[in-house]
Amino acid sequence: MAIQARRRAQADQAPAVIRFLRETFEELRKVVWPTPQELYRYTLVVVVTVSVIALFIFAVDSGLSQLAQHFIYKK
Repeated sequence: MAIQARRRAQADQAPAVIRFLRETFEELRKVVWPTPQELYRYTLVVVVTVSVIALFIFAVDSGLSQLAQHFIYKK
């Protein structure tokens, strides 16, 4: 308890940039990093989701373009 209070008192006296970096490193120690298998799975989910959304947007854009050419921009 006294050590934490002493650290806190010392941290308050440190310049803002040093205090920011120290607190950032303390927070990074608390992070639970994903395993390689989890990282692979999450990456795969993101790539598949982005691909599906891109295909959907492409299909809607193509459909609206065809409708506009047929009804608005008659050739």
